Amino acid sequence: MARRYCDSYPSIVIDNVSFPFSLEEGIIVKSRDEELIRLLPILKESVRRLNKIGVDFIVIPCNTVHVFIEKLREVSLVPILSIVDETMKQVKTFGHKRVGLLATAKTVDNQLFELPFKENEIDIILPTKKEQDIVSRTITKILESKITGKDEERLNKIIKGLIKRGAEAVVLGCTDLQIILNKYKFPVRLLDTMKILADATFDKIKIKDENKIIGR
Repeated sequence: MARRYCDSYPSIVIDNVSFPFSLEEGIIVKSRDEELIRLLPILKESVRRLNKIGVDFIVIPCNTVHVFIEKLREVSLVPILSIVDETMKQVKTFGHKRVGLLATAKTVDNQLFELPFKENEIDIILPTKKEQDIVSRTITKILESKITGKDEERLNKIIKGLIKRGAEAVVLGCTDLQIILNKYKFPVRLLDTMKILADATFDKIKIKDENKIIGR
């Protein structure tokens, strides 16, 4: 992907935030606030480490963690790209007014996409409560490499349900969903937040490189 944007591979610093699997499951499936709150100090420390190293900007390849993006920006000296904002740009570019959303329970409960989309006059169509439970549990199974064909069929059915309810596109609001869903064809566009964030990242790298070339 880097060759599309520049003539060399970019220098990337990865700070892999380590935390217990039980904490992850509590956030993704059960939408527990206490687990999410426990995660914040760990994330802040990661941001501080990246700042200390001297990165130009930070990206967070996790939709749910964006619940904390403003708090993380408070402790960062460099910009932090928002996966929600970048997805919003894509939705507006395509002119969609009603989009479905597949995401973790915590992302949905915090209206991470719903509120900013509503401000831009875009309606979010959510799975039913039962379907949301299926989506959240499927995400944990992807992370544990326990996904089955039946799990994929259930997600396909949920997406088709969102389309029947008027979704003009479906946002994959979890960066793990693209692992199993990008291979399927649907009558509407799937907006893969992982790809959107990756493209936005390389766009920013390209701008930085161009500014360096012309001496800005």
